[in-house]
Amino acid sequence: MKTINLRWMYPHYRHDEFVDVTDEVWAAMYQAKREMENYERRKVYHRAYYSLDAYSWLENYALEHGRSPEEILLEREERAAHLRLLSALPEALAHATPTQVRRVRAYYIAGISQPEISRREGIHSSKVSVAIRRGLRNMRRCYDGLSQTE
Repeated sequence: MKTINLRWMYPHYRHDEFVDVTDEVWAAMYQAKREMENYERRKVYHRAYYSLDAYSWLENYALEHGRSPEEILLEREERAAHLRLLSALPEALAHATPTQVRRVRAYYIAGISQPEISRREGIHSSKVSVAIRRGLRNMRRCYDGLSQTE
């Protein structure tokens, strides 16, 4: 059993009113108070103060579209992994033949389609597809070796 002050939860109480409640009730009340404080804190952080003539949905929209700390952390980890892969790209490309490197760069980095690459080089489209697939396989072996050494 916990003893709580009702003035703590209800601001319209002008004097202290102590009541004994079970642990479950106290936990629920404490959780509700924390959620309200977090809501107010998010309002301040996102500057979601709007005048009374603003739309009723505006405050909720501003607060719901903020990123959570977990989302921010995941984005940072993904960005770090992406940067590690980009920094290893020259080494991985060194494991492919010059033709494979040229076609992989044209297809993935420059965004040129495989039929366009085949037209530019004057070869059949299947040759481009095979070269890109084999180049990626050679690069993947390099990346797998890098991930095993970390």
